[in-house]
Amino acid sequence: MNKLLSSLFSMRLASLGLIAFLVAIGLATFIESVHGIQAAKITIYNALWFESLLLYLTLALVSNIFRYKMISRQKIAMLSFHLSFIVILAGAAITRYISFEGQMIIREGSSSNFIYTSDPYVLINAQDITQKNGATVLQAWKTYLSEFTNNDFDYQTNLGKKEISIRYIDFMSDRVDSLQINQKFKENALELVTDGMRSNYLTENDVFMVGQTPFYLSAARPSAPNQAPGIYLHVKKGQVWVYPSVAIKSLPMSEMQKVRASGQAPADSLYKEFPLNEWSEFAPLTLYLVGGQQVVFKRLIPHAKKMLVKAAKKKTGKDYLTVELNDGKATKKVILEGGVGQYPKPERFAMNGVVYQLEYGAIQKNIPFAVRCRDFTLDKYPGSNSPSSFESELTIEDPRNNVKLDRKVFMNNVIDYDGYRFFQSSYELDDPNTPENEEGTVLSVNHDSLGTNITYIGYLLMALAMVLSLFAPAGRFQFLNEQLQKIKLKKASLGIVILLLTGNVLAQHNHVKKPVHHEVTTEHADALASMLVQDYEGRIVPFHTLADQLTRKLTYSNKYKNLNAVQFILSLHMYPSYWASQPIIQVPRSLREALKLKEFESIMSLTSKDSEFKWMAQYKTAHQKLESKRNEFDKKLIKLNEKYEVANNIFMWQFMRVIPAKNDPNNTWFVPLSIELSQKDTLSSKLFVNYLAAVHQGGQNHSFGAAEDLLNQFKKYQRRAGKAVAPSEKVVGYEISYNKMQIFKRSYQLYLLGGFLLLVVFFVGIFFRSEKSLRVLTWPKRILIGVTVITFVYHGIGLGLRWAISGHAPWSNGYEAMVFIGWVTMIAGFVFAKKNQVVLASAAVLAALMLWVSEMNLMDPEITPLVPVLKSYWLMIHVAIITGSYAFLGLACILGLINIKLYLLQTMKSATLIRLNIQEILFYIYFLS
Repeated sequence: MNKLLSSLFSMRLASLGLIAFLVAIGLATFIESVHGIQAAKITIYNALWFESLLLYLTLALVSNIFRYKMISRQKIAMLSFHLSFIVILAGAAITRYISFEGQMIIREGSSSNFIYTSDPYVLINAQDITQKNGATVLQAWKTYLSEFTNNDFDYQTNLGKKEISIRYIDFMSDRVDSLQINQKFKENALELVTDGMRSNYLTENDVFMVGQTPFYLSAARPSAPNQAPGIYLHVKKGQVWVYPSVAIKSLPMSEMQKVRASGQAPADSLYKEFPLNEWSEFAPLTLYLVGGQQVVFKRLIPHAKKMLVKAAKKKTGKDYLTVELNDGKATKKVILEGGVGQYPKPERFAMNGVVYQLEYGAIQKNIPFAVRCRDFTLDKYPGSNSPSSFESELTIEDPRNNVKLDRKVFMNNVIDYDGYRFFQSSYELDDPNTPENEEGTVLSVNHDSLGTNITYIGYLLMALAMVLSLFAPAGRFQFLNEQLQKIKLKKASLGIVILLLTGNVLAQHNHVKKPVHHEVTTEHADALASMLVQDYEGRIVPFHTLADQLTRKLTYSNKYKNLNAVQFILSLHMYPSYWASQPIIQVPRSLREALKLKEFESIMSLTSKDSEFKWMAQYKTAHQKLESKRNEFDKKLIKLNEKYEVANNIFMWQFMRVIPAKNDPNNTWFVPLSIELSQKDTLSSKLFVNYLAAVHQGGQNHSFGAAEDLLNQFKKYQRRAGKAVAPSEKVVGYEISYNKMQIFKRSYQLYLLGGFLLLVVFFVGIFFRSEKSLRVLTWPKRILIGVTVITFVYHGIGLGLRWAISGHAPWSNGYEAMVFIGWVTMIAGFVFAKKNQVVLASAAVLAALMLWVSEMNLMDPEITPLVPVLKSYWLMIHVAIITGSYAFLGLACILGLINIKLYLLQTMKSATLIRLNIQEILFYIYFLS
């Protein structure tokens, strides 16, 4: 028996089990990224074979404790490591089989005593209505489904004497309602643009709300006198007609552009008012005003209708399960909308005297007490809908224990009661257009106090083991340090021998007349750079930042020909008629030959006869694909469309939010001459409009003195009216300097140069060991280390500036994480550089690669407001430590690659020295990892 157990839990079999575990979780990660979490749970995480593997590994850990006699003072570190893994696995098992979690939604002023489960269920609720007090049934089955796996199920239940079965038919995951265009379709759709930039599609027999006004599109002309108030639209022979029963007026976008170019407010005479209860033409590319809201009718889309298609972005759609219900006499197919973490849409129907309700998704689970929401508070970033923070004032009401507790929950501040933990997760609004009505709080609820505490004990044991391994006399790190010192002595001895011997070394459209336009001088552009603008995230930025971002988006550079970003973007706003025909949009290389385009194209050359993006059909096809399924052409076409839309929105002044509205509760800034601003303040735009007129006049006279005086007055007005959110002049200066310095781009160039040359010096030092060559290498090595140190300080200044500008630690998104990891990589390099410069060289090369990736336009480098979940001092430290740890792992990887290269370079003459270097680097890898 002992022999059997010894063989079963041998290191060889346990190692194979560990490899199987690592392969399984790696495969599960891949399956989850491609097919979703449900597929990963069905195939691996919840599979019996995976649970058995974890049980085997736990027993193997227990067996090794006794086999290797770890219960002793000398092996206390090793014992702590083994015990920590055993305890963590035990805590995970309790979490897996006993605990549960979900979400609780509480309206302000009400209470709730149930949660919506995080696991998906198929639920049936049925009642026999043929008899008084007829039989009822309420039953649910936990059901994970995926398009990647076999989902067959056949659930059975009884309703009185009736046997009812629910059988699986089909499953579609992550689907969204999408506009599809096909010549076979007879329907039409209208593209309506609201909120300045957002496109919405109104299809036939559908309703679209603009504020409180409904827009209807009917295949046939409605019987207008009998209709509810609203805007009725009808398509006939390619022409759109409108029948308004509420007031509506229009202004062509071409007229709006002329008004802005002239710097004058639009006259009332420019607006066309529509007669009520009569049919009129509904013209495209026109701004319509209705109920205090504005909407642009962009175009008519023939042969179009909405269909369920795969969502282009993950976790943005819903799941649809098709089942067949059979009661022994009849069957009925039902499509259920829901999914993991989704509140299901109930499907109700009657059949053979029984009323059924079927659901798929989260179900309600009662808890033994109630939670009341006394008040919910939501703070937003100025001028945006992005939440800055939100919190709930709750009361726990537990009649079992006669308990009534008042508590407050917000991000990173939880409530613990009776084994339940409540986290502030999200919120719900009755009407998103009225953000002052914060009526609902969404709490994440976790019931896992036992599993969590046991797991934390395991983490504590693991931390203890790490500390013990550093200081224990028989610890691994002590052994590594001793071996490293021995290698140092061997290298020194071998170096002396080589110096004495002085041995050999190893070596290896059509054109039209251009409209008039003017450009401001660089001096005036410098003054304009510090004017404030509110971006769509609500952050107040200098105009230099906005101009820099837009210029890079359009041209892939920070300037256009001889114009800097500020000159370029201001001119685009003021003279759209001129710039519409200029080649200002950089076309990705992979599209030029396929679409017969040049490196730079104008917005007119990218616009079709229907006044839309020329390749809109291909763009929609590409956009509807999963990101993993898009080829290079698809990705670049989406990028080109983004540039096209950015240019359009510049011409429509959608980015120029420079006017702070006085006493606005959300500190919103507006575009000059906008309808919303005119309703709040009719005088605030006048100063800026006068400035624009002065700029236009200054361009004609080549003198911008008057314009600069008006600009200074306007900047003072901005600070006076927007003082609640405007950054200080010092911070604005920091941001402009940060934009101009391009710190991280220059840092990666210097890191790459210094790191590469240091590696060359390292390899030369291995093969040229004469006293003269080592002396010659001393000063280049010192100079390169000095350059690397200066670059590291410069890199740190960039992080510091970003911190000062944003007001939060600079590791809150993907771009900042890459930049921060690169900086921590250099810290790791400096820690070990004293003993061997190859570590510093490797760190510099790795930091350069990270900064290079961050500058490749794969990540958004914009400074953005901090999301509420990261507004925590301890979480900031946690993220810094976790993120920084990747630097040590990456540096160990680079050193491993250098070791492989050394293996390839060794010869009979150099083998001894190279092997010593390999062993030394290997010990650094152990320390780093």
